[in-house]
Amino acid sequence: MRLLRKILGGISLTAAMFVFQACYGIEEPTYPIQFRVTAADDGSPLANIKIESQTQSGSGHEYNWFERGRTDSAGVSTVWMNERNILPTKFRFSDDDSLYVSKDSVLVSHGYYDTIDIRLSRVN
Repeated sequence: MRLLRKILGGISLTAAMFVFQACYGIEEPTYPIQFRVTAADDGSPLANIKIESQTQSGSGHEYNWFERGRTDSAGVSTVWMNERNILPTKFRFSDDDSLYVSKDSVLVSHGYYDTIDIRLSRVN
């Protein structure tokens, strides 16, 4: 009876650990991508530009847009990406007032980048 209790206790503990890991996962390593957003006409930094991302699956299915952050007064924002995400990721840069044309940019290979410059043109 004691042996059966120990076996069932071990199985229960293993099952609980498996469920916990499946629900919460392991912390994934992340790396930063820094964007600098400026005006195309004069190169001035653009503050409060929304940066969104959308990942495309291997089967071509595109996921919903996810807001990653906004630029600061220097036009800079750092976006944190999962290291395991090797799928192409589309980034969209837009302002709330629609003074600038939204711009999409795709990163195909993920890794460590220097600051990526994005230039937005004013709406005519």
